[in-house]
Amino acid sequence: MQRGERGLQPTDPGVRAESASAERILLSLQIQPWTQFALLAATVGVMVTAQIYGDSALTPAAFAGFGFILAGAIAIGILARSRPRTHTAWIALVPLAALVGIPLIRNEAVDVVDGIGFMMVFPLVWLGAAFSLPAVVVGIVLAGAIPLMPAIGAGRVPDSAPEWIAFGVFLTFAALIALSAFGTGHQLRREVANREAALASSEAAAEARERLSAILQAVSEATEDAVLVFGPDGSVLTANDAARRLARLAGIDLTGEPALAGRKIYSADRRTPLFPSPQTVTALARSGEVRGRIAWLGDTDQVAVSYSARPIFRGGEPLGTVLIAHDVTDLVEAIEVRDRFLDAVNHELRTPLTVLMGETELAQTEEVSPRVAARLERVDSAAQRLFTTVEHLLSAYRHSVRALSHTTSVALAVGDVIERQSGLAQESGVSVVFTDHGAETTSVDARSLGGIVEELLRNAVLCSPRGATVSVETRREGDCPTIELTDSGVGMSDTERRRAFDRFYRTDFARQQALPGVGLGLSIARNLADANGVSIELEPASTGGTCARLTLPPAISPVDATA
Repeated sequence: MQRGERGLQPTDPGVRAESASAERILLSLQIQPWTQFALLAATVGVMVTAQIYGDSALTPAAFAGFGFILAGAIAIGILARSRPRTHTAWIALVPLAALVGIPLIRNEAVDVVDGIGFMMVFPLVWLGAAFSLPAVVVGIVLAGAIPLMPAIGAGRVPDSAPEWIAFGVFLTFAALIALSAFGTGHQLRREVANREAALASSEAAAEARERLSAILQAVSEATEDAVLVFGPDGSVLTANDAARRLARLAGIDLTGEPALAGRKIYSADRRTPLFPSPQTVTALARSGEVRGRIAWLGDTDQVAVSYSARPIFRGGEPLGTVLIAHDVTDLVEAIEVRDRFLDAVNHELRTPLTVLMGETELAQTEEVSPRVAARLERVDSAAQRLFTTVEHLLSAYRHSVRALSHTTSVALAVGDVIERQSGLAQESGVSVVFTDHGAETTSVDARSLGGIVEELLRNAVLCSPRGATVSVETRREGDCPTIELTDSGVGMSDTERRRAFDRFYRTDFARQQALPGVGLGLSIARNLADANGVSIELEPASTGGTCARLTLPPAISPVDATA
């Protein structure tokens, strides 16, 4: 991760510390040295008081009870140092031993120190808060038996009502204390368990996010495109090597929120700043999705980039902005070279053709013999056709043909094309049959429509054998005029029909028969059709050849044109 970028660290010490804290809480409920030490201190106080103020010395039973509590204190002290994490249920023996020791001491000191039985609160709360229900039940029974211990110690069965009443009171009191502690401890343990489960789930999700982040980072580094992701505050979250390279070229600092104004970012002329006013990527994307814009970066060795930016939302909440930029310098410079070449070709071809057509038109105004007039007509027709071909060729390479709104008679336009191609049809020995079924008019201008039909008709004539017939039919289907040109040639395969409109593509038949052309005719026709809203489809014909079907846009009425 580079300077100025932030990333998620899902396995950081904070998450681990929270999980360890949950374990310590559970362990602390079971290992309570201060509770045992407090009980031991109280026991020592009781025994000393009983020894000083009692009528007789303490018996071995009292010292045995003290031994139970002392042994528990030593054991819990060792456990507090070692902090075992597993198999800790046996620790319940420590408070249970205390509940055995307290009655033994009480029997000897109850006459001197009253209320010794309340010492049972310490182990009862401990049992209830930290251990299972069976251990709690055993503790309640031991605590409830405290009033019966004198009779049991004397070797008799308790038989008086006060003894059993005291047993019931102690048992109830012990049950209330232990069970309330058990409920509190159970709730605490459940909350801790839920917290641990949530932490485990969070840790798993964080690890999954870390893996996904690593995958996305590897993908962004593998691509040649510049990829930058910004947070909601505009700061850079991540940027790949390509993005950092372009940022250095444009003089953009990726720390903080990068500003676009005043940087080396220029428009198409390579000199005008693209962002003259203060602006950031976040503000740019907030104004709407930015797609496919071109900018030049740098002052000397400039680089052209196509960039897109869009905001990232989740549930309506803005999460940041992603910007992707692609180096298109070679493409832009190639287009500029191509345009300059086409401009030169356009000038070099149009100028002599314009002169030729002008001189021919002037010659036609003079009185000449019919033979010369016919030759001038053929020259003018050929020049007009060549001029149109040049225009269409240049348009095909510029991907732009000016489409003007016209009202053109489909039948007349098609008839003119058939007349112009009659010479080619005669030379090829092919008949062209034209039938109009009421196609009426279209909004495509006559020149463009003629160019489309002419290329298709030439192709149909050249691909038909001598003696064949090319059928041309025009009709109206709904609001749209249609034109169908059907030949009786060799037909086309699926692959040939799919590639027929590719530039410079020629079928095997065209190459084998050395048919004239370089494979641009149908490409020019498709380009003209696309510019004028005309649909072209090539289908197998019932004659074995190919059927070219044109669907034309309807003519625009005067009302629609002025709307």
